[in-house]
Amino acid sequence: MPKVSIVIPVFNRSHCIQRALASIRVQQVGECELIVGDDASSDGTWEIVRGEFPDSRIARLDVNSGAAAARNAAMRFARGEYLAFLDSDDEWLVGKLAAQLAFLESNPNVVGCATSHIYQLRNGRQREEIVKNPSDWSRRLQSGQSFHGASTPVVRRNVLESVGMQDESLRVLEDWDWMLRITQKHQFHVLTEPYALIHENAPSNADFTYLATQRFLAKHDATFLIEGEAHQRRVISQHWENAARCFFRHSRNAEGCRCLLKSIKAAPVRNLSMVLAFPIAALDAQLGTKFLRKIIAARSGLSIV
Repeated sequence: MPKVSIVIPVFNRSHCIQRALASIRVQQVGECELIVGDDASSDGTWEIVRGEFPDSRIARLDVNSGAAAARNAAMRFARGEYLAFLDSDDEWLVGKLAAQLAFLESNPNVVGCATSHIYQLRNGRQREEIVKNPSDWSRRLQSGQSFHGASTPVVRRNVLESVGMQDESLRVLEDWDWMLRITQKHQFHVLTEPYALIHENAPSNADFTYLATQRFLAKHDATFLIEGEAHQRRVISQHWENAARCFFRHSRNAEGCRCLLKSIKAAPVRNLSMVLAFPIAALDAQLGTKFLRKIIAARSGLSIV
């Protein structure tokens, strides 16, 4: 039986899947199986996977249903003691799996281990994201910090018994939701060494982001409130700000302002600088300019659409 089941969700990734596959080959761990959840690709992605890894298993969906559905389909075939996750446009660095398995083998009370990562921007620059472990990962995830739950975690497969699969109703935030549910019940650890290269992608679908934000906040609202009303309001404010940024990056300023208003109403003084987005968005709409998108890109280091 394989020790590790590597899970990759794909949808029309023929242009980038080979670098992800190449990064699996350099891992210094034996007894691995590769399972790809193919989300109804039509560009030959799974044929590339099968050509590179003839023994890989492909769980193909008939209808495009999102990353959660693709991962779940793959996880149902998993036989390994551990599940390791990699997005099709990202890469693992040498030694990643070995370091995580060594930690988990030495810490049987910890259910999962992620790593810090390097963010590869589309303009060629790189930014190290070194993650420090808080005393409570569940609380930290609520507040917005992430260890990129789509491409860095390795978890024990038996976590599925207590937490279940990923929420297929979430087309965005599905990995965040899953990691939050895991850390609510189990101990989790993140290695400070950056063992993954996360490639900047186009901003998420704004409509999916809006719907996922609504569902995510409603789903976990009672959990946020355990830490107090002030904490709950900050969390709600942070997530609506994230949704607003997504709309602004797509130049959908009206919807972005509506999300931003939700953020400000939840916690008016949490991030006063975002209040400036209202007049700037109005100016962009009036003049047909892109000031707000450029400001967001400059502050976040991300490209704009």
